Amino acid sequence: MSEPAIYGYGRASTRKQEDSPEVQKEHIQRYATLHQLGDVTVFIDSAKSGKVAWQDRPGGAALFGRLKPGDHVIIAKLDRAFRRLADCVVVLEQLERMGVKLHVVNLLGGAIDLSSPMGRFLIHILAAFAELERAFISERTKDGLANKKKRGVAHTHYPGYGYRWQKQVIDGKWVKVKVRDDQERQVMASIVAWRMGSPPIGWEEITRHLNHNLKLKTKDGTAFTVERVRRLCKAELELQLHEQRGNR
Repeated sequence: MSEPAIYGYGRASTRKQEDSPEVQKEHIQRYATLHQLGDVTVFIDSAKSGKVAWQDRPGGAALFGRLKPGDHVIIAKLDRAFRRLADCVVVLEQLERMGVKLHVVNLLGGAIDLSSPMGRFLIHILAAFAELERAFISERTKDGLANKKKRGVAHTHYPGYGYRWQKQVIDGKWVKVKVRDDQERQVMASIVAWRMGSPPIGWEEITRHLNHNLKLKTKDGTAFTVERVRRLCKAELELQLHEQRGNR
């Protein structure tokens, strides 16, 4: 019978240094050395795969494909492996059936006894709290973005058709504020006039005129497409209607 293998798993974060791959690997290696588990093979997944179930991520799938009874899996933090309580429950049951021992470095400093009712209860409670914390963070982030949007402060990369971001000092800080983009609005108004003229000009012809005759570019620096011209026309009509209502 072969010796149990020791694996580590981490999920990278681009926002927190304490969750970086290097830091997670260091914690995992230190834990394995302290508990005399031996050499560790570490699998790391990128931050963008965080919302995907552990075993469905590239690194996680590679890890689960190598597990056999008696193996050990070490993770630095509970939320690096699990994003939802449901995922946690499914994976714990799977590891228990496989006879694999799971270690969480920041959880009481020892392996979780998956066959113990208390062990399962403890990790379920911790996973539930981790999920609740993420929900609170998400709610605060959404509230912050909504507040910025309401104030007209930059809350996304793109300000919308007919607008641009302009830096201004507000409360002693430089912030990006949404202002009217006169150059783009002129193009948008022209598109509306051409499309609604008598006779109306087709979308393809308007697009060719902008690109080849006028040699204009979008605010992104790219050529106009038929779909972009359609959206610009719709946005201009909506803005004109909004402005007319505001002037009443």
